[in-house]
Amino acid sequence: MLYLPLILGASLVAFGYSQDLELQTSVAAEYRHGVLRHTTEPPLAAAPSAEPPPERSTVNIIAHALAFLITQRESDWGWRNDTPKVLTALRMLQGRPTTNLELELSSKQMEIELVILLWRHHELPIAAAQLAEYCLALSALCYDPRQFHGHDLIGTLQHHEAPHDLDFAYATLAACTARAHVRKKQIRRLLDIANTAKDHNIVAMTILALRCIVMDHRHRNLQHSLRRPSISLARQQQPDGGFGNLYNTALVMQALDDLTELKAYWNPTAARAYLETRQDPDGAFTDAGLTSDVLLALGKRGLGMVRLMECGRHDSDDESNVEIEGLTKSLSAHGNDSEIRNVSITYTLWVGSNVTENCTVAITAPRNTSFYAVMQTAMEQDARFAFEASEWPNGHYVHTLAGYKEEPMGYNYWLLYRLPELPDPSAPPANQLVAPVGVDDLLIEEGDHYLFWYKKL
Repeated sequence: MLYLPLILGASLVAFGYSQDLELQTSVAAEYRHGVLRHTTEPPLAAAPSAEPPPERSTVNIIAHALAFLITQRESDWGWRNDTPKVLTALRMLQGRPTTNLELELSSKQMEIELVILLWRHHELPIAAAQLAEYCLALSALCYDPRQFHGHDLIGTLQHHEAPHDLDFAYATLAACTARAHVRKKQIRRLLDIANTAKDHNIVAMTILALRCIVMDHRHRNLQHSLRRPSISLARQQQPDGGFGNLYNTALVMQALDDLTELKAYWNPTAARAYLETRQDPDGAFTDAGLTSDVLLALGKRGLGMVRLMECGRHDSDDESNVEIEGLTKSLSAHGNDSEIRNVSITYTLWVGSNVTENCTVAITAPRNTSFYAVMQTAMEQDARFAFEASEWPNGHYVHTLAGYKEEPMGYNYWLLYRLPELPDPSAPPANQLVAPVGVDDLLIEEGDHYLFWYKKL
């Protein structure tokens, strides 16, 4: 089984060489256009020339860089040590799966490279960062790195925890992207790194990993913890628009992309200009690997978006039915009942892992009212339920309740539970009962019991 990809890859390479020059030239031209076809920018009318076009638009700069990458491809359809990085960039800019002979040949070459590394790992261990690169590339290409020809690459990454912070964040990002379980211990280390690291690239990679983890509804409570390190990182922008060098700037742009609440702290346009003005005449940004990093930033399709690639898979987080210990709630059914009637629920606050403070309020409100509206009503009725929240693109994030603010450094967070009965401190709820959505999307039903618990993770 181990030699299957070697045989298959060799056959495909031989097939590629058997094509006549005219066909190879035609496919290469289609490939150069295809990687831009699904971006938000309009497609180019012709292949990029050797010299940059007079108008240095982002589209032309990206096209010129892509042309450089194609020229750097080896005769075996790979890019030496940069094969996974280049394939990730090409695939992300492509946007969705397409049948492409050259991409398939390069993908098979990457598989061959990885199989050889695994075969020789007893002689020469695979570095965590290198394995993470391959895992991200496999995920981008819609392959499961947990089932790579009998090898669980993600399991290997998580079993041997990287001692260096950058490698650890990179490995955790790869694991999260593959939808693998990220342990609390790993999340705590990421939070520590995000709040203490000084190097731009380490903080940026850590933010990318945490933003990926936040996509899982079980960890949405961590979203508020991203604000402080994100603002701190954004403020490190230098007068020239960059963050020290090409790699750092490209990585920071990926980490802070689409965080609209940070606009007051940095200038994304200046950062983009910093990258664009440093393109070499041949289209490169120094070399193939760094060019791939810059392309992810300029194309606004960074490493944090690999998890969202259209691969025909369905994330369990998006399922409409959530069944928890015999309690089944159909989330999609909330908006289908036009009947307007009031329902009664309870809303409880607990403070401390040992529940040193406990208060409950009964609320009556129209069915399908958001829990955020319920919180506002409770605050008006009882000052103990006063709260503060940050507004993010996907809704409100509650970080302070009853005067207790989340403390990421101490791992103290507010967790929201949706329960079938009134919470009992002597029998605290399991983590499986944490609400599957945020306060804006959580709609109340008759007999629901809600608990916000301030506890140490």
